[in-house]
Amino acid sequence: MRRPLPVRASLVLTCLLAGHATAPAPAGAQQRATPVRATVVLAIPGDVTTPLPVIGPGFTHSTDVADQLFLRLGFLKSTFQTIGDNALSPMLARSWRRIDPRTIVFELDPRARWHDGAPVTAGDVAFTWRLMTNPRVGSDRAVVEPIESVDSLAPHRVRVRFRRTFREQLYLAGFNFQPLPAHLLARMPAESIATSEYARHPVGNGPFRYERRVAGEFIELRADSTFFLGKPGIARVVFRVIGNPATKLTMLLNGELDVMDNLPPAAVIQAKARPDLRVATFTSNLIVYARFNARAPGDSARTHSVLSDRRVRSALIGALDRRTMARNAFGPNAAVPDAVQSVTWNWVAHADSRRPRDVAGARAMLAQAGWRDSDADGILDRAGVPLRVGILYPSTSSMRNDFAVQMQAMWRDVGVDAHLERVEGPVYGERRMSGRFDIDVTAVNQDPSPMSLVQSWSCAAAAEARSSNTAHWCDAEFDRLVSSATAADNPTPGYRRALARMASEAPAIFLAAPYNQVALHARYENVQIWPIKAWTSLWQWRVRPGAELPRDR
Repeated sequence: MRRPLPVRASLVLTCLLAGHATAPAPAGAQQRATPVRATVVLAIPGDVTTPLPVIGPGFTHSTDVADQLFLRLGFLKSTFQTIGDNALSPMLARSWRRIDPRTIVFELDPRARWHDGAPVTAGDVAFTWRLMTNPRVGSDRAVVEPIESVDSLAPHRVRVRFRRTFREQLYLAGFNFQPLPAHLLARMPAESIATSEYARHPVGNGPFRYERRVAGEFIELRADSTFFLGKPGIARVVFRVIGNPATKLTMLLNGELDVMDNLPPAAVIQAKARPDLRVATFTSNLIVYARFNARAPGDSARTHSVLSDRRVRSALIGALDRRTMARNAFGPNAAVPDAVQSVTWNWVAHADSRRPRDVAGARAMLAQAGWRDSDADGILDRAGVPLRVGILYPSTSSMRNDFAVQMQAMWRDVGVDAHLERVEGPVYGERRMSGRFDIDVTAVNQDPSPMSLVQSWSCAAAAEARSSNTAHWCDAEFDRLVSSATAADNPTPGYRRALARMASEAPAIFLAAPYNQVALHARYENVQIWPIKAWTSLWQWRVRPGAELPRDR
């Protein structure tokens, strides 16, 4: 049995100033009846012009805002498991029942209302499904493809029919469906919604109403006092647009922000020194990795002359002290996985690798691949060509810069000449999407389900133009294992085998799966922060009576 991490006690969820951790409140939950004087000021890295599900861009900061305005049918429980018909807690849907292996019927809560007072109906869900499948709007293929139809059976009853049987049907539909109001949008051309007046001032059904946006500065939301799940404990939410992490930390320490997540180790020390702040550790779905390009940079028709060799990839991984690198970036609160696995997937397999750095082994594998230092200059070569690779990453990320610098130094120890390619954000994005790189250092917030592996790691995704499989990794056996797991009655062992296959094929260097270090103002009670959609329970936060600040209004 593997040794647990130091923060193992808070693996599932840490709940501050409350007795226990729970899922977002189900139907019938009540909030205190006293007048609410509470504000939360958070930071997001970019502006949000379209705070809508389905229609808006899928950036995390966009969905952070949209999730306060639009409810999902259900939300994941605190185990984060996506398997079975008990995987979700009620939200917009108060219940569901299985009709047959390919059909689920959802019963919407009849108390749910749009912010203009109109009832939320099954017709809204069916309308949103039509938008999701509309090629002029587009939606995540992994969500859309498995569903055959969505039909309104009654005002509050909606039937979802799947193309095939699999154990994550409830998660796929219930968690990913966030209905939009058909009575306001059905007569509008689908491709016009994103630029409409509605998109600028959306009408939702969640705990907060859209108040205003000052372009490039902030978005303000106000509590819906009639919210059917209970009166929010927070009256006002302000999302400040702050792209620079150092600026964000300064504003937190100056009292201009109430919350900051994903704190680096130095910031944790500073926040803990402040009596007005609390620091806690939460599970995270973040994973940091450096992806090997399987194809020649900028020419996907040719294999990469160096990195297409699994022995070279494995040697580059073995030459790194990944645990020290992860500790330097995140302190002790980070796992080091061998496959693309954040700690929220610990229900599939434990995410923490025990592989130590093996310089001698790395040198031996490179020698087997034909790389030797024939001219004694310290850099390996083969047929007169030196072993040289580039490490691409955006200049805006100090964390990725630190990883890249350490990779460069450790690879030098085994005779690899790595050069840093630190570029501006737009250049990084274009080069990454066009495949013009050797090694790409990236960080992603992982989907709750391993079923999503097909989006970024499958042969089908590798064949798509400008897909998220930017490194064009393709392994037919990995695809077979994922497909088999998805269809299995118990997918967990199959997903475990797929991750093991990925680890053996070494398509990337999996650098860290960190936990989330969060600092927040000490005046808040009943705080819950989720690894999947962090601010889902924001409406259940409260300010301790008598601890209000002037901005709590």
